[in-house]
Amino acid sequence: MKVTLILGCILISLPPFADGQGLSANDPNYQLLSELSNSIGWYHASKTNAWDIGDADADRSGARCMETLDKLRAAGVPDTRTIVVQWESPEFNQGVHSLADIRRSCEHVARLGKIKDFEKWAILAMQAGTNYSSGAVYYKQCLQSYNLITKAGVQPTDRVPDRVIGTAQWSGSIEEIRQKYCDKGSTMATEKSAAYEAPFRKELAGDKLRIALKYGSVFLPGGMGTADAHKMAAASTWFLDLSPPRMCVDGRQVHTIRRYQFDGEKLVSTTSKDYCGGAPRSAFH
Repeated sequence: MKVTLILGCILISLPPFADGQGLSANDPNYQLLSELSNSIGWYHASKTNAWDIGDADADRSGARCMETLDKLRAAGVPDTRTIVVQWESPEFNQGVHSLADIRRSCEHVARLGKIKDFEKWAILAMQAGTNYSSGAVYYKQCLQSYNLITKAGVQPTDRVPDRVIGTAQWSGSIEEIRQKYCDKGSTMATEKSAAYEAPFRKELAGDKLRIALKYGSVFLPGGMGTADAHKMAAASTWFLDLSPPRMCVDGRQVHTIRRYQFDGEKLVSTTSKDYCGGAPRSAFH
């Protein structure tokens, strides 16, 4: 239906859906178009006002808005279809835009989603600082994520959204951040790990070495704890005092004493017994 407005002596005829939106509840694609009209994830980060996206709007696998756009394309809706966009983005302001325009902005969202996957691990690597034992996993995941997203098309020069984390200014290209926090942390963690493992690798082998590297220290017969690799090598029986997430009926913590029996460096048997509260010295025999 055409709408005619009479302003003074001027007649203005407006075609149907002159606002470019044309959303009707009867449109079979109403829900999908409404989603794109409302938001695809863009917002301004606090303190820096940099463009950012919500964690739920995109990740390493892609952007939610692209799924919506692909559904509309599969349904035969042309990319020239326009709707009123109620959000701003780095590509355009609020107003009437085509699905092709929205797809271009959504591609940016998808790229930033990949960057944020890397950024998640890089932030944890930064926060770990020099705590290389707890940070080792973060450094590794950071490097793995970097490799994955650059293979997927993200450029090393692409930047993370500028923001303030705690009291630290967070900014730079993904390559700069990888070098500063992930490469450096991984190198230091490797050096620390090598220094920690060296005494065990010198004295132990086989199953003894595997268990020692996993737990770091054991109890010897009689209940004396040790991390001395030389003493561990000389003993044919080791014990661990484990605290599983279980309580005794009287409310005390369950302690599981695990006993390892070796023949040289080879583990020949493993037995376990539970105790309420601390295990008696007799448990270590």
